[in-house]
Amino acid sequence: MMPVSVCESVVPRPRGPLPRVCGLVITGVYVLLEWGFVSDVTRLIQAAEPVLYGLCVGVVLHGVCLLAEEATSHFTQRHSNSVISLLKACVCWRAQAAVCVLALLCVFRGSALSWEEMGRVLLIAICYVLLKTFEVLAPSEVEISEICESRQMNVAHGLAWSFYQGYLKLVLPLLEDGVEKYNQKRHNLPAEGALTDPWSSRLHILLPLSASVCAHPEDDDPRVSFHDHLPPSEMDRAGVRKRVFKNSVYSIRDEKGQVHYCILEYATPLLTLYQMSQESSVAFGLPERRQQVLLFYRALRNILEGSLECRNRCRLILLDDARAGEPHFLSSQILNDLQQQDREEFPMALSPVDRPTPREDNGTMAANGTNGTAARLHDNKSMSSISLMISDSPHTLRSVPEENSETVTE
Repeated sequence: MMPVSVCESVVPRPRGPLPRVCGLVITGVYVLLEWGFVSDVTRLIQAAEPVLYGLCVGVVLHGVCLLAEEATSHFTQRHSNSVISLLKACVCWRAQAAVCVLALLCVFRGSALSWEEMGRVLLIAICYVLLKTFEVLAPSEVEISEICESRQMNVAHGLAWSFYQGYLKLVLPLLEDGVEKYNQKRHNLPAEGALTDPWSSRLHILLPLSASVCAHPEDDDPRVSFHDHLPPSEMDRAGVRKRVFKNSVYSIRDEKGQVHYCILEYATPLLTLYQMSQESSVAFGLPERRQQVLLFYRALRNILEGSLECRNRCRLILLDDARAGEPHFLSSQILNDLQQQDREEFPMALSPVDRPTPREDNGTMAANGTNGTAARLHDNKSMSSISLMISDSPHTLRSVPEENSETVTE
């Protein structure tokens, strides 16, 4: 995975409430200035009433225009002959509520709008409808993007959920067992290719920002080469009997010639994004494609972090294509991620002396995370570092042996 600082500078964060705050500040400044010049709150409210009425009525009239189209052409196909669904889709309930509140205020105040004010209300409403009709008041790209992201309506969100539900959620829980079978099969073979590192039972998924996904990673970097397949998993899925899911093991050679092995693949939904951008019928250019890749990464990361079945079983490696021209860019990024996992997980749990060698665990793969590693070490009777935290028999604080009393007091 990219360093945290790099990810924060590349991956878009969710949009915050700053535009609303700015709108409230601008309104407050205007009210203060107007109050200073007019010094009459009642007069200010009376001047604002026709404008508010006009805008609210304009929203209602625009909803009526939308209602005419939906009722005549799409009532059956889009709304399943449901009047409630039709009204919800066309009429903004906030505008209706605002009109009702203003009407109630006018009634309880005991005064109605004059003919001149009613004409002003109607003029403002008509102007609003015209501006909406000719898309002068159409939402900006930022507003559309915010709506799509908040409601998870982007292409990236759909692809991320499809990738998780249709593939990762099925494969990742079985990956560790597949690694164990793979290592057992290679027990009597040379040590090359055994998956014995603490991160070896994780699936490493490559996500290039350009969405350019090649069929063979070795085409991008000669230091990355295919090594072997994990034992395939079969399951019945969507009417297909014994659908096969297979993962590949790759060898990555560093600058010193040392070979590292890991389970590696590209994120296949990115190929869909890339092919969409190549279709002339889809308004999907290079900037939009890059944005969707970043949203796909963010959405998939959030999904995996919230999944009990897949948490800590997968690593997302975001590849910045600005350095894609380097001959060994891909291998360096993968090795950086493997080194980062070593630094994150093992220094706190095991010292280098206590770390199991490939033959100490009889080729069995270490589990994901510190808890899984501790369980494996417990099974292999190798609790040298963890046993320091566990006493032979339980004691209360009052039953601490005298020779340890000084240490406890300190």
